[in-house]
Amino acid sequence: MRPWATKRSSAIAAIGILCITAFSTPAAAASAPTVTFAYCSAGTSVFYVFCEAWWEGGTDPATAVWSAGPNMMTMSTRISDPVARYTQGGGSCIPGSLFGAKVTITDAAGVVTERWVGGGRACRG
Repeated sequence: MRPWATKRSSAIAAIGILCITAFSTPAAAASAPTVTFAYCSAGTSVFYVFCEAWWEGGTDPATAVWSAGPNMMTMSTRISDPVARYTQGGGSCIPGSLFGAKVTITDAAGVVTERWVGGGRACRG
């Protein structure tokens, strides 16, 4: 083998290694928050609605906010626990109507997930 051929092969191999190490792959993006379980129920008192939801994924810490849906007069967030990934909401509904609420999870990276949650039965009145 010619002496210059060995040096050239070594140089090409070294350049190839430098190219491989010079470029890094982008970090994988965190998954969006996903609501794993949610429900709303007509409470024990007249007009009252109680809702709960659990989520996973997303960038910690995340926050949860409840808002009024169909046939709801009011809805507010009672608990937004980013450690347990749990939220609770409550409000009042129009008597005799089917009702629902929306939970919105926003993680620390600003990724938003929304889920509509129906009550499954008419509001007590």
